Amino acid sequence: MNKLDLIEKTLITAQAAFNEAKKDKRFKESQSRGYGGDVTMFFDDYVERTIVQELKNYVGTILTEEKGIIDGHGKGIAIIDPVDGSTNTARDLPFCASTIAIANGNEFKDVVAAGTIDLIRGELFLCDGERVLLNGKEVKTSNTKDLNDVIASIDVKLTKENLKFVNRLNKILESVRYIRFLGAIALDTAYVAAGRLDAFIAPTPRVRFLDLVGGLFMIKVAGGYVEVMGEEIDRMKLLDNKRIAVLGINNIELAKKIKAIMLEND
Repeated sequence: MNKLDLIEKTLITAQAAFNEAKKDKRFKESQSRGYGGDVTMFFDDYVERTIVQELKNYVGTILTEEKGIIDGHGKGIAIIDPVDGSTNTARDLPFCASTIAIANGNEFKDVVAAGTIDLIRGELFLCDGERVLLNGKEVKTSNTKDLNDVIASIDVKLTKENLKFVNRLNKILESVRYIRFLGAIALDTAYVAAGRLDAFIAPTPRVRFLDLVGGLFMIKVAGGYVEVMGEEIDRMKLLDNKRIAVLGINNIELAKKIKAIMLEND
């Protein structure tokens, strides 16, 4: 089975598992704190176990949002977030996804395939390194270049550790006209790759790299621009549980404008 077929099969199975978990009275129960630091809900664990079962015979290492690093029986690395948007799910907000990226090595440049499925609507985004498909049809990033026309998903949350970046965040909020904060960055980035959003911006080092691997890969392949602030993205280690500031932008022209705003008097 090739890697894209494996991802597609696994994501469809993941959505089925998510719907099965809904029937269990424990669906929204908290279980533990996961590898990524967030609380693991019953549905997170249920979908994760299903995905791992599908992948473990085909890849050598699996990094999951909940359990961390799991050994497989094949070759390569799979990065998975079983339910991105767990808080949305717990509050019945219909915006969440499962996402998978597969790499032949341990750096971002080694990613060869990725996919994300909207667990509510069933939309399936797939990328084989040459093109991005949405429900089987090729998609590209948008052509928007004017900040007055941009629709951007922006991670607006600040932690105590990141208060020093408040000016950076304020400058972005002042400059981008249409702002969204949807709560599931796997879908946010897939939407950028598909041209629905023009940008995903995390202006402070708060989001986890493992949550973004597949989405950033799709944006890049679809014609967009991706950058992890202060890092060489292609050399970033896939198994590092690192929090980052990141840009996933539709094109280089808009990326230059947004980056200049972020870094002005930073």
